[in-house]
Amino acid sequence: MPALLKLLRPAILPAIAVVFLVLWIMAEAGRIHAVSFYLALAAYAVAIGIAREFPRIALGILLVVPLAQAAGLLERPQSTTWQIAGASILVAFVVAAHASPRVRWAGLLVVVLQAVLVGFLLVFSGDWLGWAGGGLLSSPGEYLRYAITLAVVGAVFCAAAWTAGFAMTVSARRRDDRKLLDEAEAELTLAAFELQGVKERARIAQEVHDVLAHSLAVVVAVADGSRFLRETKPETTDLALREIADTARTALGDLRGLIEGLRDETPDRPQPGLEDLPALTSRLAAAGMPVEVQAFGAPRPLTPSQELAVYRIVQESLTNALRHSGAHPAAVVTLTWEGPGLALAIMSTGDGVPPGSAAGASARSAGGAPDARPGFGLRGMTDRARLAGGWLTAGPGDGAGGEDTAYIVTAYIPAASQASQAPGEEAA
Repeated sequence: MPALLKLLRPAILPAIAVVFLVLWIMAEAGRIHAVSFYLALAAYAVAIGIAREFPRIALGILLVVPLAQAAGLLERPQSTTWQIAGASILVAFVVAAHASPRVRWAGLLVVVLQAVLVGFLLVFSGDWLGWAGGGLLSSPGEYLRYAITLAVVGAVFCAAAWTAGFAMTVSARRRDDRKLLDEAEAELTLAAFELQGVKERARIAQEVHDVLAHSLAVVVAVADGSRFLRETKPETTDLALREIADTARTALGDLRGLIEGLRDETPDRPQPGLEDLPALTSRLAAAGMPVEVQAFGAPRPLTPSQELAVYRIVQESLTNALRHSGAHPAAVVTLTWEGPGLALAIMSTGDGVPPGSAAGASARSAGGAPDARPGFGLRGMTDRARLAGGWLTAGPGDGAGGEDTAYIVTAYIPAASQASQAPGEEAA
């Protein structure tokens, strides 16, 4: 049905114009009129029919017809025919509803002027006496008063029709604006939902990276070491396999805990914290990278999410050291509690290349330790520190004696009391 109405809409005004013309011809069929009357009638009908598609021409017709009647070119209004000028009411409505703003406001001026012309023409040049009565008009002042009255009444009707058309177009515009606004709000809601999904996927990717990257790096290091030593020290093979099994078992448990955490927002499995750092360093020592842990000052309370952030930062830093520091990696982890929070520093040394450097990228592309996404771990550490209320920096430095390649990660995590004012606390 709406499609049919849309198809028939251009024919509505021409149909009304035809009905207007036919009805007036039938109404005046028994009266004698000059041919010019029918020309005026046809002109008004044309103005109605083209008011939407050609509003300027329609408005021009409304002015030309009364001027031609005043000049005697068309039959002047009679007591039974002056109503044909009422076509301007419909034209005013259509122009106000569909024309451009400039034509719309010009249309208001034209229809008011046309009403004034018809009013004065009817009194001073038309067959006024035929229906008003000759005794009513005894002086020029009476003529003027009646002309002004008719002009005002006609102008009010035309202005009212124009106002109705303008109100309709304003209402339609507001309805369209409301529809566009609703569509924009729906798109924003969808975009926010998609963004939340992207953030959730990034969080899951970070968790999987933290859980598996460390364990796989240890497995690779132990397996490579066992492969190189199996000829000279075959007894180390059993120890290496046991270490690989323990590390893989731990990684499997961590992965199961992560999956359970994704299914349930309150998993029973505890998150790693500061008390798990010794086990972490022991696994790395078994993989061939000695780690020295230094602590200064009295520990201050941290929230569970802050402790998880510290653990993940240390884990990622040491894993990067194991993967990128060459054949003789070593690391020193320093925990300083002498300020209002925890100052953390991890310095790794070795004969390899620091992570994130161009040489490191070349080594990886040549068959070194694989890195699924360069900088992903560093970005994750930075985000964890920020969400814990602190900050993190990482970059190359000088090792002992300046001979080794060193990489230093420094971070600061405020104590629980200071972290309450941080922009975010969740480190997961």
